[in-house]
Amino acid sequence: MLSAEEPGGSVPTVSSQGPTTQEQWEKTLSQLRSINETLQKRRTEAEKDRDLFRDLYSKASLHASEVSKENNELAERATLAESQARDGLAMIKATYDERIRLLEQEVERWKGQVHVLTERDRRMNDELRLRAALEPELRRENMRLREQLEILILEEDCRRMEGRQVERTSGLPMEETVRTPVISLEK
Repeated sequence: MLSAEEPGGSVPTVSSQGPTTQEQWEKTLSQLRSINETLQKRRTEAEKDRDLFRDLYSKASLHASEVSKENNELAERATLAESQARDGLAMIKATYDERIRLLEQEVERWKGQVHVLTERDRRMNDELRLRAALEPELRRENMRLREQLEILILEEDCRRMEGRQVERTSGLPMEETVRTPVISLEK
């Protein structure tokens, strides 16, 4: 018994006993042709499906290999980026640590200078206060000494002038000594 499933789902059958009449032969022949046609269509469809699956498989395989290659490249880039980030961060951290160390040294130097200047200022303020307290007394003393200096200068000038007049008058007659003008000591 030969059978083939038709596209509609029914299976034509041929009896296992050989055809005996012409009509049976024709019927069997037509059934076999129908089965052959159905099988040929199915084979063609199966070949198309096979080609489609083969094409889809090759496309999927190609896509999978491209994706795999891209994933590998991305993984390499990610690894490189991570190492660069890690190394870069370490380098930046070291740079800023060094800058912080230098700035802290500078701060300490400035603190020392501030301490020295503050101490000097404190001492200067003590001296300034002392000078400010003594200033009126020193001013009076200065004025007194200036007056004494002026008197001493005037006395010295007078002594010198008297000495000159004595020298001049010693060789002149008396009349000329009277005519010698007298210099005023007032300024």
